[in-house]
Amino acid sequence: MKKIKNDKQLRLQKKQLRRRQQELETLIHADWIELKHTFKPTHLAGELLARTFQSKTSEGNSSFADYVSTIAASLTKTAVLKVEERFEDWLKKHV
Repeated sequence: MKKIKNDKQLRLQKKQLRRRQQELETLIHADWIELKHTFKPTHLAGELLARTFQSKTSEGNSSFADYVSTIAASLTKTAVLKVEERFEDWLKKHV
């Protein structure tokens, strides 16, 4: 930092520092607003849905399609297990 030799340089330096401080406060405020917006639950949910519909896996299938197929497989497995259970109960009663 330069040495301040007179009153005029001191006032000029103070003015520059106040201006810089105001710029930094404005940047911090803008970053804070952006951060608050980013972490709102509605924004996070929207981002998740957007990624689900837009992203692609390495095979070219969409993540949404993978998600739906996983749910379908799970439901199918559950249904098959229930049918097997009921069939075994029926066999026990009739045999």
